[in-house]
Amino acid sequence: MPLRALADVSPAEWFVEANAPWWTRVCLGAPGFDADARLQLIPDLTDASTTTLRRILPHHTTTADDCYFAQWDGSGWEPPLPPTGTTFSVIDEETHHAVRDYHLFAGALDDSGRWEGDPPHLMWPADHAWCVAADVDPDWIGVGGTQALVDEVLAAPGLDATRSAYDATDWETR
Repeated sequence: MPLRALADVSPAEWFVEANAPWWTRVCLGAPGFDADARLQLIPDLTDASTTTLRRILPHHTTTADDCYFAQWDGSGWEPPLPPTGTTFSVIDEETHHAVRDYHLFAGALDDSGRWEGDPPHLMWPADHAWCVAADVDPDWIGVGGTQALVDEVLAAPGLDATRSAYDATDWETR
């Protein structure tokens, strides 16, 4: 079943209202998880890598069939937009201006493998057991979740992953 474009963006409120700077949220995901990791994108995250990650994530949520996927509207990829064109915005705490607007989609985690174009920039299950962030600027994907999830990501063959501090968003301290 394809992912469904959503006009109601309220499932993203937990991410929008999370207590972390906007840059940290869009680069590493929502705060507050037991552990964090980064998947390196140099030279590129391969289809095999994303398949491996999609195989790991369902084991660490009770809602693998009820997930959310956000696509930055500035990515250049034109997904089937929600009926009203509704987006949710991440706000810069200092300027109070929107810095990222996202279209929200819902569906099963398995269905995200059939996502065409750029991969989702954010994804999380309805139970908020983990969060994956793939912003357009950094050369990594942030994964936050339980220690067991991060341990499995770090041990997975084919994933170039490292443990990360949640607030390490600069290229020198990661």
